[in-house]
Amino acid sequence: MSFGTRSLPPLGPPPARSLLQSPKGLATALTVLLGVCAATRLLMVAAGVNRYAALDGVTDPDPSWALYSAVMGMAMLSMVPTAVVFIIWFHRVRVNAGVFAPELFRRGAGWAIGVWFIPLVGPTVLAYGIAARVWAAGAAKPSAGGPAPAPASPAPVVAWCVAFGAAMVTSLAVGRVADARASVLVAMASDLLYAVAAVLAVVWVRRLSAMQSRA
Repeated sequence: MSFGTRSLPPLGPPPARSLLQSPKGLATALTVLLGVCAATRLLMVAAGVNRYAALDGVTDPDPSWALYSAVMGMAMLSMVPTAVVFIIWFHRVRVNAGVFAPELFRRGAGWAIGVWFIPLVGPTVLAYGIAARVWAAGAAKPSAGGPAPAPASPAPVVAWCVAFGAAMVTSLAVGRVADARASVLVAMASDLLYAVAAVLAVVWVRRLSAMQSRA
């Protein structure tokens, strides 16, 4: 009795290019979520102005606190899905970057998730280190059948990291300010920086996703 032969898949790990997936879908969702975050942070700034005036005795402080608390709840609520999608996107672009330029990375792609759970230094210094390498790998990816592209400036990554780090540091300082009115001013500065960081993140996310999705 003879048996027909079938072509079996090769043994071993999958080819590196099979790990590639376009991040554009995640980038689109992230653009919307970051826009919502920026809007709620600007609302926080407006509520802070109202709160500051109330503490100055210009208006009744109770309604201002109710408004401030409500807007703060909106801002915190918008951060949760944004953080989840951002981490998923960050891991995806890191996996892609490991295919484009594996020589740029000494640690596995899992660090693109893990750094966000390391207090302070993780979302700033460590995240920037990964983001800069991912950007470099994406910028070095040539179009299919085309020449290597001209080097892309890392300015979007640097600008986002500086704004986000400054926002984090400023937000930590809010609780250390004893005077209530001064604390509101520091909180307003933090919210404004978070709004700026969200806008800069949109620029970075969309440009990097476009670079990685070049056919």
